[in-house]
Formats: sequence, structure tokens, C-alpha cells
Amino acid sequence: MADKKLTTSAFSRMFKLGGLVSRIGVSMAGNAIANTFRSVDIKEIYRSANIIRNANRLAETLGNLKGLPMKIGQMLSLHEKFLPEEVAKILSSLQQKAPSVPFYSILEMIKIELGDKFRKIKYINHEPYAAASIGQVHKAILNDETEVVFKIQYPGIDKVIAADMKNLKGILKIIFSMLTKVDLDKVWEELNERLLEELDYEKEASNMLRMAEIYQNNPNIIIPEPILDLSTSHILCMKIVEGISPERACSNDFSKDLRDKWGQALYKSLMTGFFIHRFLHTDPNIANFAFREDGSIIIYDFGCVKEVPAQIVENYAKICIAGLNRDYFKAQQLLKETGIHQIDEEPLSLEMISSYSEVLNKPFRTYPPYTYGKEETLYAPLIELGQKYWQEITSITFPKDIIFIHRTIGGHYGNLIKLEATGPWRQILEEFCTIVLPKAELLQ
Repeated sequence: MADKKLTTSAFSRMFKLGGLVSRIGVSMAGNAIANTFRSVDIKEIYRSANIIRNANRLAETLGNLKGLPMKIGQMLSLHEKFLPEEVAKILSSLQQKAPSVPFYSILEMIKIELGDKFRKIKYINHEPYAAASIGQVHKAILNDETEVVFKIQYPGIDKVIAADMKNLKGILKIIFSMLTKVDLDKVWEELNERLLEELDYEKEASNMLRMAEIYQNNPNIIIPEPILDLSTSHILCMKIVEGISPERACSNDFSKDLRDKWGQALYKSLMTGFFIHRFLHTDPNIANFAFREDGSIIIYDFGCVKEVPAQIVENYAKICIAGLNRDYFKAQQLLKETGIHQIDEEPLSLEMISSYSEVLNKPFRTYPPYTYGKEETLYAPLIELGQKYWQEITSITFPKDIIFIHRTIGGHYGNLIKLEATGPWRQILEEFCTIVLPKAELLQ
């Protein structure tokens, strides 16, 4: 990972993104023109080479910019089956191997933040253990020989986020005006709130302690322990908890049975956070997880966490049961009650609800159990439905609270595909809905 100085100016960041778009556009146009003079076989060779070249440009620019551009690249890479294989592989580098910031900048930040407490540190590894969108991680040893990692915010990242948010709002306004009639303001409010929270590492430490309490009796979920005495709003210190990397876990190095256990542990952690505790880890980037040979998983990075309103949890449990039972009229009523309906307050059409439910129900068949990644993904049929119901979709309004909930569900769908996990998904979902809803309601 090469050291890169962080670009903080709003103009410079926008200029670099604009330059990236221009280079990719010129490259694609030039290749298309050249292909008119090439044979069919040669066209495919040049097409693949052009895709790889532009994907590398994309990963390098987003990785160097950090902040929101890098986070968007990470989110794209979660859905590898939605992208050309070459692009997905290159974008996956943003999850763990992004360019790092020079160590002298990181060390200066640690010294300033900790003051006299810096003396408690015996050694800090100069090489980053991981580099992410807002900060990077370095292993260290304390004077009492405790092995820890320090998660350190990039110096100036607050300016970066402010610049990104300004640029992002302008871009989103254009996109929203083209794709939907929904007011951007409520969506923006939620995005702004969640993303700014990620800058507060004291809040993240508090989230970790709460998550540890939630999962204290669950041997399949491991939460690292923060060291509050060496943590500030810009630095987070925690005890080292290591496991198998996502890259290895998703490979053939481990048995199908073990990958199934990991997939089910991920899925149950999602269900537990949403349905039971209404405290949801909402950054499903697979680099935020590690895996162990006993079937347990380690969860990292608690900067983006969502407090889910009780009414949404109850309504979603009802919607899930209605969808599983193909009671589309009830689902229609529940969606409207939840705040998911047309802008004119008319309910979503039964035809659209039934069409989407038939696709989304595929992983929840009773037998044989569904295997993510080994069967046709939901992406292609969902795209087709999006085209078919385009007019209705562009007029749908929804509560802002579901934005990060759906981001998390979609991200874990991509993670289960990577693991090629098999499991009794319907049974697990119904068990959690049973906890939320009276049994009588489930039988109706």
C-alpha cells in the first residue's frame, strides 16, 4: 500500500472525480470507435483490457480520495455479481488494501490526541494493518505487553467529509431529479447524520460496548474490546481480536459446512440487531468481518450504527410474514402504514408487490435450502422489474429510517453470495419474527 497525501480541498476533490469520469468516458469512446475496425475476437480482447484499465483508474482514484468516494466504491464491490468479474475483483481492493496515509502524519495525530498518555505505548507498527475510508489501523503493544490496534482518523478527514457532503448533495439533487419525484431533504438528513457519526470515535467505542453486551451470551459473535483510556474522538484503541480474512474465508480453503456456519452467523447477527435489539450494525463491507474455524465471526467498525424505531421493526416483521405467505393485500396495507407508498398517498400496486415478492422469496423456499451464489442471483430479475414498474417506482416515498436498513440487507446479500452459504433462511427469519409478533398473528 503506497503512502498518499490526503486531498482535502472541495474543489480539488471534485476536480479529481470529474477528471476520472472524463478519462473513463474518453477511454470507452475511443475503444468503441477503434472496435469498428477490429474483428469480433480482437474486439473482445480490447474490450476486456479497457474495462480492467478503467476499473484500476476507478479504484486508485477512489482509494486515494478516501471519504465518501471510497465508501461508495466499497459499497459497489459488495455486489460482485452485479459487476463484470474484472471490475468486482479490482474494486474489492478498496475493502482492505487501499492506499495509506504516511505514518508520520498518523503518529503526529496519535501524539496530539493522547498527550501524556502516549507514554503508555511501547511500540507502534509503522505499516498499516488496514486502510479504510475515514481512518487507518496500526497494530501496537502497550507497556504492559497488551497487544492492541489503534484506529486513527486521517488528519483533515473532517474537511474531507465536509467537502464530500457538499459535492454529494449537489450530485444527488441531479440524480433524484432524473430518477424520482421524492424530496431529497429527508434522505439527505439521514445520510448526513449517519456519515457524520462515523467521525466520532468516542461514540463508536460506546457502540462497541453496547454491541458486546448484546452478544455477550452468543459464542458465534465476537466484538473487540475498546480501551477507553487510550481512545478519543479521533483515535480508537482496542484489544486485538484476529480471525481468518474475508478473502480466505470466501475461498475454497475451508469446507462448505464451515462457510455455511459463517453465513448463518452473519445472517443471524443481522436479524438480532434489527428485530431484537433495534441496534443495527449498518456497514456490511465484508472487510468489517473476520472468521474463525469454530464457526464464529468477528465484527469490526461500529462507526455506522442505526437505532431502529420500534414501529418499523414490528411492521417489517408483519411484512415479512405476509410476503412469505403471499398475502399481498396485507403486505400492501402494511407497507402504506410503514410510510412506503405513492407520493399521493395511494398504496403500491398489488401487481408490483406480488412481482417483487416472488423474486425476493426465492432464498426463503422451504426445500431444498437455498445456496447464495450457486443459484441465479436476484439482481437480473430485480433490474427487469425496475424497468417494468419504472413509472410507479419513481413516485414511491419512504421513511428516512429505512435507508441504512436496506443498505445493510443488500450488503449482506452480497456477503452471503461471496461465502456461497446455504441455510434454512426462512426458518431463521420466521423464528425472529415470532419473537417480535404474537404467535396468533403469524398463524393468520
